[in-house]
Amino acid sequence: MITFNNLVQTIQGAVDQAAESVSRENINGLLEYFHPLTSDEKTDTSNDNGKTISVADLEKMSPRMVQLQYPKITKDGPAEHFVSVPLITLSPVPILQVNDVQVEMDLEIVESDGEIMVGFPQAKQSGESTSSEASTTGGSNAKITLNIKANEKPMGVQSLIEGYNKTLRAQLPN
Repeated sequence: MITFNNLVQTIQGAVDQAAESVSRENINGLLEYFHPLTSDEKTDTSNDNGKTISVADLEKMSPRMVQLQYPKITKDGPAEHFVSVPLITLSPVPILQVNDVQVEMDLEIVESDGEIMVGFPQAKQSGESTSSEASTTGGSNAKITLNIKANEKPMGVQSLIEGYNKTLRAQLPN
């Protein structure tokens, strides 16, 4: 048996690790749409305070692009017009976010020395919990429910995609 507090802390730790893992995967997935600039393409920049930020402090990325032929009507007839299209505008960017967690377990709950203790009831061969220990110790079974869901894209990602969409629309002939 462990304290209920330790159980909740363990679940919280697992949720935190899951959220961090999902976040890392979201960033790695987003970076698939970009490539780092080569060292001769990188330049130092200044932040809002006028302090110079070295390229070592900030990875500079450029969007992965494809050139697509787009028809352009001219006075001489249809013409070939190429449009630089950021890949991020062509496919959905999956973004997951841990919102809730759902954990369901049978727990035996007992009070011991003023602390709530929880344990996992012994399972019979049929998979059902035995209630002999719970009934002799005065404990009961409980279920904990939390939920995990996917959320909308963060505002930064959405704004980034919208910005590239505007750039793409500006290249298209009227």
